[in-house]
Amino acid sequence: MAIYHFSVKNISRAQGRSAVACAAYRSGEKLIDERQGKEQDYTKKTGVELTRIYAPIGTKTELLDRGQLWNAVEKTERRKDANLAREFEIALPQELNKAEREKLVDELCNKIVERHNVIVDAAIHAPHTDSGSDERNYHAHIMFTGRHIDLETGDFAAKKNRDFNKENSSETVQKWREDFADMTNAHLMRAGHLFSSVDHRSYAAQGLDKEATAHEGSAVTKLRRLGIDTEISLSNDAIKQRNAERHNLPKLIDGLEQEIIASERIIAKLEQQQAEQRTAAAPRAELDQLEQNYDAIKQRNSELEGQIKQLEANEPPAKKYGMFGNKDHTDWAQRLATLQTELEQGQRKQDDALRTVINHPIYKQELSDHINKSEQRKQASAAAPQKQTIEQVYQQLNSEQKRAYNDLKALIQQRCSGQQLNEKMAQLDAKFIEKFNENPRFEVPKAPEVAQEQVRTASRSSSSDRGR
Repeated sequence: MAIYHFSVKNISRAQGRSAVACAAYRSGEKLIDERQGKEQDYTKKTGVELTRIYAPIGTKTELLDRGQLWNAVEKTERRKDANLAREFEIALPQELNKAEREKLVDELCNKIVERHNVIVDAAIHAPHTDSGSDERNYHAHIMFTGRHIDLETGDFAAKKNRDFNKENSSETVQKWREDFADMTNAHLMRAGHLFSSVDHRSYAAQGLDKEATAHEGSAVTKLRRLGIDTEISLSNDAIKQRNAERHNLPKLIDGLEQEIIASERIIAKLEQQQAEQRTAAAPRAELDQLEQNYDAIKQRNSELEGQIKQLEANEPPAKKYGMFGNKDHTDWAQRLATLQTELEQGQRKQDDALRTVINHPIYKQELSDHINKSEQRKQASAAAPQKQTIEQVYQQLNSEQKRAYNDLKALIQQRCSGQQLNEKMAQLDAKFIEKFNENPRFEVPKAPEVAQEQVRTASRSSSSDRGR
């Protein structure tokens, strides 16, 4: 059974809303709100089945980009209570498949462009079944600009489109409700659903024994989520119950409301996360400002000290010709006293600023963390096994191990020289250290038989030279 839903909404700055934020959420994208200097990131949103922009022929290329389009709208609409955009929120028949839903939305959006000469930004959303939404609740958000496109410039017209003002709004919306119902029925027919149709008229106008529910809006929906009943929500619940009893319909009529609730939960969670991030960042910013203030005072005091030293090094004579008072010396003394007074005051300010910094909770926490990490590094260093040298290991070898080491060393010295000798000796030392650490009583390797006697002779000399 196809469900009909077609509502019209204003996206208004007076309501605290942003066209960029709305477009980002509906498209599941990350957009930069240049007016607020804020990143609107909804890339984690799921269920966005299609996003597409429709525009009149001749529209400026940059307005075909979602981010540039809605930032341009925000820039064009300067009033603090400006209507930034309008939106058709529509239900899509569950009988249509993905391609058929897209064709229906394409026809509607192209018709909006043709009739009002505006730019349209459309998104099809699949239902959030994991949050309780009905699995058939496919719907679309059709945002479009409040100003039409000037065909000569390809940019927004100076005056707003009047099709949706107070005088024309009711008639315009009613016409669109009827047209969308006709489009939907035509697409259902083409898809082979001959017995499914929708009707834009009220239940009373259709002669049906059904009661219509009132639109609850975001405020009532949020109260519902908190478990708070309102007159509207209680009335709607009663109406739904009566309709279900009359027509044996369960929760299908509540599908779109559930999707809205799920969407607002996501928005509320993101807003809470942003608020928590701002709260956490405030103390850090305060400490940064205090540290900058301290550095500025310290820098000024350093400059004063330099000026005083330079002044003291260039003291003029107290008297001219040894007889008369020297005005230059008087001025010098006054200048020196002024600088010294300023330096004393600056040092007191520096001390006060330093105390303010070190008493700040964030500074104390960071200092404590630094001390703890330093202690942990010391403990880890103390606990780590100390690397042994070959000299230390050699002293602990038994006689057989020492003889084997010296035999191999002598053999290497006979066969190698230069850099190769150093590398081979390093490998020999490392191997003996490794073996000793694994097992102090390790079995020693034997030197090749061919050079056995020569090695022993050479090892005696090497051993005596080593002085172990």
